[in-house]
Amino acid sequence: MKRRRLISILTVLLVFIGLLLVKVAEWVPLNFGNIPFEQVLFHLMVPMEGTDTSFVDSFIEYCLPFPIKVAGALMVIFIIANWNIKSDIKNGEFKHRRNNVLMIITTVCCLFVYGFGITDCIYAVGIDQYWYNVMHPTKIYENYYVDPASVNYTFPEQKRNLVYIFMESIETTYEDKEHGGAFDESRIPELTELADNNLTFTNGNNDNNGFLVPAMSGWTCAAMVGQSSGVPLNTPAGANGYLSDTSFLPGAYTLGDILEANGYQNELLLGSKAEFGGRKYYYKLHGNYNIVDYTYAQKEGWIPEDYYVWWGYEDLKLFEYAKNELTRLSETEQPFNFNMLTADTHFVGGLYCSECEDLYDGDQYSNVIRCSSKHVTELVQWIQEQPWYENTTIVLAGDHKSMDQDWFQEIEDSGYVRKGYYTIINAAATPSNQNSRSISTYDLFPTTLASLGITFDSDRLGLGTNLFTDTPTLVEIMGFDKLNKKLSQHSNYYDKYILYGKGND
Repeated sequence: MKRRRLISILTVLLVFIGLLLVKVAEWVPLNFGNIPFEQVLFHLMVPMEGTDTSFVDSFIEYCLPFPIKVAGALMVIFIIANWNIKSDIKNGEFKHRRNNVLMIITTVCCLFVYGFGITDCIYAVGIDQYWYNVMHPTKIYENYYVDPASVNYTFPEQKRNLVYIFMESIETTYEDKEHGGAFDESRIPELTELADNNLTFTNGNNDNNGFLVPAMSGWTCAAMVGQSSGVPLNTPAGANGYLSDTSFLPGAYTLGDILEANGYQNELLLGSKAEFGGRKYYYKLHGNYNIVDYTYAQKEGWIPEDYYVWWGYEDLKLFEYAKNELTRLSETEQPFNFNMLTADTHFVGGLYCSECEDLYDGDQYSNVIRCSSKHVTELVQWIQEQPWYENTTIVLAGDHKSMDQDWFQEIEDSGYVRKGYYTIINAAATPSNQNSRSISTYDLFPTTLASLGITFDSDRLGLGTNLFTDTPTLVEIMGFDKLNKKLSQHSNYYDKYILYGKGND
């Protein structure tokens, strides 16, 4: 009887796990879209402190009730069956055998559920594709990668300031159809006007505006890494020792590294905890950025210690703090590289702040996106009024495509190609290529440097191409689908020289 009880408990446990995995397989794409397994691995290896608790609530509400109910019902059945067996032993062998057969059939069915759950989850989170990528290494780095540390940089006599605004989930998709977007009425008319009047490398081709986002740069930390280093954030299992407060892509040579080495003061402002997703590690180790995050705001008394909204504090406060920090930085004798990250437009649905208006018939995400467009543009206009603006370049870039799957369902079903929003304001360079460019996340890195009037003896840095030159981007050379596939594949070169930094030994 003890063995039978143990089998019953194990069977119930396996059923619970199997059904939980089935629900996880449904929940992941519904909430995150078609994310690569590398993204899952990465977030398992870095701090999750500061994450929005709505994800946890969503997981609990969607994934747990059904497995718990079925496992509970099955446990009751097994308890009754075991109780009947005790009685049957006294009343003859036939009933005892019949109960044995029923338990065996039930156990086999339960094991099938467990096996199905594992298989379903493997495909849903991309473990099968991850294994394929590991077993089929790419040579893209050997063929195209240029180590930024091996390049010579020449700065203008008067070094320009950089303001780089990462805008959470902001896409050109939100524009009206006339400007290449997916909507009859634009959700970001203010940002569209900025793009129309500044540099986008589209040369009037609105259908080709924005930049394509590879899978390995499709979440915030990976996007920030890609845009400032020219390489994806591709983290194999077991690499957590190289993603910490002492080591984060030690072989990468980044925008922050280059500017710090040339006398810049680097700063990152964000309204969440910088530890989340390893962002603090990356920025401290590559450019020694001054981190002004949610925790910093608490310590400085900008917000009460118990204040917590959305991911930390809302963007309304972030934009005001940005003005204060920019004013402070401008009063020093050093050129500055000021980066900031908005958050109100994070999925699901965004944060509806006190200044959001209902302009789109109760569509909260549309209203939040429009509100963010307005506030980012107002910050840009404020910067343009400052005495130090003349010697300052502003880069506006969506970090990655939004993961709000339900909101984009009809758009993606129509075959529309979604891209991140991108424009450079007050660049100190002029493009030599007047054609409309096809670009990806990684091209923003060398292009940002060039926009500051910095010259360097390579048209490519990392896997990115300087868009001010005639050199074709990797998207233009091989097409985005092929590029995306190669970037997702394992690379011995990437592991050795970028992830582990062995080339620096």
